[in-house]
Amino acid sequence: MTPDQTAAALIAGRTPTEDAMFAYWQATDEGLRPKAETVAILAALSAAPSDPDMMRSFVRYIRQTYPPVALPSAGDAVNIVGTGGGRSTFNISTTAAFVAAAAGVKVLKSGSSAYSSSVGSGDILNALGLARAPSDAFTDAMLSETGLAFAAPQRYAPVCKRLAIAALPLDFKVIGRFVNTLGPLICPYDMRAHVIGVSSLRLFGQLHQIAQLLAVPALLVHSDLGVDEFLSIGTNSWLWAQDEQARLQNASALGLGQGSLDDLAGGDLSHNIAMMTAILKGQGNRTSTETVALNAGAALFAGGVAHDLAQGTRLALECLADGAPFAKLEQAQAFARAAAADLGRVA
Repeated sequence: MTPDQTAAALIAGRTPTEDAMFAYWQATDEGLRPKAETVAILAALSAAPSDPDMMRSFVRYIRQTYPPVALPSAGDAVNIVGTGGGRSTFNISTTAAFVAAAAGVKVLKSGSSAYSSSVGSGDILNALGLARAPSDAFTDAMLSETGLAFAAPQRYAPVCKRLAIAALPLDFKVIGRFVNTLGPLICPYDMRAHVIGVSSLRLFGQLHQIAQLLAVPALLVHSDLGVDEFLSIGTNSWLWAQDEQARLQNASALGLGQGSLDDLAGGDLSHNIAMMTAILKGQGNRTSTETVALNAGAALFAGGVAHDLAQGTRLALECLADGAPFAKLEQAQAFARAAAADLGRVA
């Protein structure tokens, strides 16, 4: 199929082959497709039920055309990120990133502005002065010195920026749902593992298939309450990309207490930052603290610091009890301020 035929098929509600879509992404990346058509394609892909072939074509194109960069300090690092979608909560994975780093695993976190909630990882990091990573050298230095760094939005494959620009003035949260959902699988950096939260069991299975086929080192997690992270209430599913059978983990079996989804509800930017700060200082409510610990524990497990999820969660809870994660936040902010000052003097 030609790109014209592929576009016509998608817009008409038919499903092209994976190879045809791969070629279409290449043509789009080269600037050979019109803006209006790109918007229509994004809308069609985002409105339709997720299709494994269409998702795999996009991930495969990006990973083959723009292979993840291997930073010197990131070989033993982990990412912790969610697909978005599902029920809205405060910024669990962002908070867990500081805890995991404080507990001893390097964290190189990807993320974006809000998709399913009002405040996304990128919004939080920008407010905290941590969103600016001007170069790979900066990211590597921050990761080496603090054990924590963040993938800047501009570091993603150029085709992602092209799609976002084409969608303007439409809200990319809506029109680009297809791309946002696949964000965790197209992280621009190579690392030991990605802990990927998925909001639905259907998507959980689809992303597992893609990660397995494309050899993405991923630990996929899902809460049966419809949240794209582990929760300290209810039952969770988790699965390594190379494995075939998902495992169930009841939170109570790890000694975690009962609570309510209301304890995990987010709000506006100031509310979410206040909630995150309280947790990092060891002053959060029990449900939010244990949920963050469980997700940080998954990162410690994926990073080889803990031999299983239970040990990782215990290490995270111990770390939270003494306020070390808040000190990690302050360390990261100090590094970012010093780097910004250095750049200002050079300019």
